[in-house]
Amino acid sequence: MAYNEAKNPGRRRQMKKILLLSLVTLLILSGLGVYSFYVYKTPAREPPQTVLPEEVPRFVKFSGKVVPLREARLSFPIAGRIAKVYVQEGEQVKEGAELVSLEDSLLRIELAMAEAELEQAGLELEALKLSPDELSLAELELQEARALVEEAKAELAAAQAELRIVEAGPSEEELRIAKAEMDRAEAIMRQAQAEYDKVAWAPGMGASPQAIALEQATLNYELAKARYEALLKGPSEDQKEIASSKVKAAYARLRAAEAKLSGAQTRYNSLKEGVEQKKVALAETKVKIAELKVQAARLRLEQATLKAPFSGVVWNVWKGEGEGVSPGDLVITMGDASALKVVVTGLSQEDLKLVKEGQEVTITIPSLSNLTLPGKIESIVPSSSGEARYNMYVRITAFTPQVRWGMTAIVVVSVR
Repeated sequence: MAYNEAKNPGRRRQMKKILLLSLVTLLILSGLGVYSFYVYKTPAREPPQTVLPEEVPRFVKFSGKVVPLREARLSFPIAGRIAKVYVQEGEQVKEGAELVSLEDSLLRIELAMAEAELEQAGLELEALKLSPDELSLAELELQEARALVEEAKAELAAAQAELRIVEAGPSEEELRIAKAEMDRAEAIMRQAQAEYDKVAWAPGMGASPQAIALEQATLNYELAKARYEALLKGPSEDQKEIASSKVKAAYARLRAAEAKLSGAQTRYNSLKEGVEQKKVALAETKVKIAELKVQAARLRLEQATLKAPFSGVVWNVWKGEGEGVSPGDLVITMGDASALKVVVTGLSQEDLKLVKEGQEVTITIPSLSNLTLPGKIESIVPSSSGEARYNMYVRITAFTPQVRWGMTAIVVVSVR
């Protein structure tokens, strides 16, 4: 066979063509069969549908500061100089506790004068309403009022003299006398020491006459020395302030006595001249005006002291003793730390699309190992900066003692 094929090469080529043609025909028939099977035998299927993932919640975070739900920024309604600061930053105070006070000497004098005017107005009214048969009693009261004025003048003069002496300091004569007394006391002490040294070796000498004499002599010397050194140093600021206060008090008493004298004089004159209805009405009006002046003076005196409007914590003390203040100057910042909120500032208009009032949120405190607390958006208000910005106030609905005023807080808001 191999020999025959080798002898007939044309027959060999013909066989290859036949085999190739048969193979191509077989492939075509197979393809037509498969096509017919799927077209006529396989049912039509629905086109594939796109499966969308379920909507997943997102979160946005806003950074803010923890502040008290109730906060007070305290200032004086009147001008003055701070005399005393009673509290420190961080101190817990009760409602009504005194926080800061102004110097009030002039305010007290003003109140005393207003009260004197009220008393005068009252006396004038009473004088007009009394019957003429009480003229002798009114005259006696007038004499007593004059005596009170003279007594008040003498007291004022004495207080002024004392103030001048204090401000001038000790004289050379006073220093010389004080030095001599100190030297004399020292000499007596040395003599007593020498007498004690003679018997000090003996047992039980602690209560001996020599020991008692030495102790008394030492005390007398220390007192004389202290007095001499005080005179050398001159009057202290406290001594000057005390002397000045005595002058102010004496002046107030003099004004009160003069007011009483004026009232007594008015009463006496009214009784002497007779009662007139118009004078009574005028006197009643004066009483009302004087009462209003007293109320105003008392109010100004009360305004000289800042008091806690509620129980809470003093957060800032902005002014110190001796500093001057004007009406409206911030002096104390305090808050009720038992209820807290978070203030988030600078929200944009785009941020407003993600939050709403009444929405429940989650609050985390980074400084407390990301402590998580529930919260609720209470309000969203425009910022006072004038720009298109907003502030959001979020109440912490679960009180936790670890959370403090001023801590940074993260407000986590769930959005879809």
